[in-house]
Amino acid sequence: MKKVIYWALLTVFLVSSAQAQTSKHSSKKHSKMSIDANKEIALSLSKSIMKGDWAKVEDLLSDDFQYFGDGQAAIGKKEYIYFMKEILSKGFTNMDMHFHRVVGEADMVAVDYTNFMDNSGVYFGIPATGKRIASTGQFMRQIKNGKVVAEWQTTNTYGMMVQLGVIPPPKK
Repeated sequence: MKKVIYWALLTVFLVSSAQAQTSKHSSKKHSKMSIDANKEIALSLSKSIMKGDWAKVEDLLSDDFQYFGDGQAAIGKKEYIYFMKEILSKGFTNMDMHFHRVVGEADMVAVDYTNFMDNSGVYFGIPATGKRIASTGQFMRQIKNGKVVAEWQTTNTYGMMVQLGVIPPPKK
């Protein structure tokens, strides 16, 4: 009888271990798939802004979206879209954003980028220069339920202002 109980317990243990391993691998695969999907959503937002696809931008942002940029107070979805559409996209055209590094972990996606663009309109009171500049920066976007819920961004504004001729370049 002891042998039967021993073998029964051993069988239950082995089956449970196998199920746990299968579940563990399945969870890792799902997690990788979720991270890849989050990366695609994060990049899709930038690509939609570059194309001027404002309906897609609206759809990709959650209603409670918050943007935190360069030490400024947080702004919501409406203000973010206004800035991208009425200030950035009117001050700069022919945008070509390159994504150098895209790193995802859980619900966060971090991106290192360079955006090549023409200064063809007024930007924060700075008249159009006609210059093509390279704006560099990084952003992190938080994704939940297929929507961007938050973004933290820093842009090399100093570099932009030098390229636009607003401030002199550093002395060598």
